[in-house]
Amino acid sequence: MNNFWSDLASRGPISALAPMDGYTDSPYRQIVKSIAPETVVFSEFYSADGLVHSKELQRRALTHNPKEYPLIIQIFWKDPLIFAEAAKIIEGYGITGIDINMGCPAKKVVKSGHGSSLMINRDTAFKIVEEMAKAVKIPVSVKTRLGWEDHSLLIDFVKWLENAGASLISVHGRTYKQAFTGKADFTGIYSLKQNITIPVICNGDIESFDDGLSKIIHPEGQKNLDGFMIGRASFGNPWCFLPGNFEPTLGEILDIMWKHGELLWNCKERKGMMEARKHLVQYLHGFPGVKEYRNLLVHVESPEDINSILEKIKIEHTNLLNQKMSQNTTEIEKINWNCAID
Repeated sequence: MNNFWSDLASRGPISALAPMDGYTDSPYRQIVKSIAPETVVFSEFYSADGLVHSKELQRRALTHNPKEYPLIIQIFWKDPLIFAEAAKIIEGYGITGIDINMGCPAKKVVKSGHGSSLMINRDTAFKIVEEMAKAVKIPVSVKTRLGWEDHSLLIDFVKWLENAGASLISVHGRTYKQAFTGKADFTGIYSLKQNITIPVICNGDIESFDDGLSKIIHPEGQKNLDGFMIGRASFGNPWCFLPGNFEPTLGEILDIMWKHGELLWNCKERKGMMEARKHLVQYLHGFPGVKEYRNLLVHVESPEDINSILEKIKIEHTNLLNQKMSQNTTEIEKINWNCAID
């Protein structure tokens, strides 16, 4: 078995960017790594079948910058042999590892036999891991949920995944039935850690690096979890991966906004600008005129448009450029882009 994950866990808690469809593309991963280089970044989830049959998807999904390492590509599907073929393709691009999506609760995904449905289609789930582990030398991991309705079967399920060749398990602290309602509960994840030997990472409602460190500690003093993933809390706040609840200055925020927009343009051109709109508006809050600037940002068509808006902010708020901006936005301030987030 590849020892990448166990070796990484032995050096201290793992901090990871969670895989999020519509968000964790190469530009976003590069932004996170530029701020917090020790972060392990996961990609958006891609169809294994699509990767096998589409050279264009391979190019778009797997082309990356070496600065993103360690980079994990997440894939979904239901056919073990297709998974194995996709794994070989991913390995050929020099990717660090492959993660299997066994947690997405989206109805169209589950109805097709993918994502969370693999928690109840267990023989298929185990076969997927087994075939992939045989096909490649890079580590194979699994991201799943507490269970279908509760966490009573989680330990048994993951033990089989471990035996099949999984080298890391990350668990979102909600069941399939909960989807994204209610609060994440890590009780079942702590119990899981006591019963398997491979590293275990928790995910769900983690707001910052320091919050993640507190969540991995077993409340009764038993073995702690090996790390954590931050997902939605990173939108507009890639500094959340830094310890000490780091707060950037307005000037630092504007610099990262420009870099993010530039990366999106270089990677995807006009399509990148369409995507920049949802990213850039989430960086700004907590000072006068934010609504106006956001309204401008949701109409950008080019890097020049982005630069013009950022320069406008710099001119109109010169006195704030060296002032720290709190990143603690409320749920109301968080913008819902209706993306599928696992």
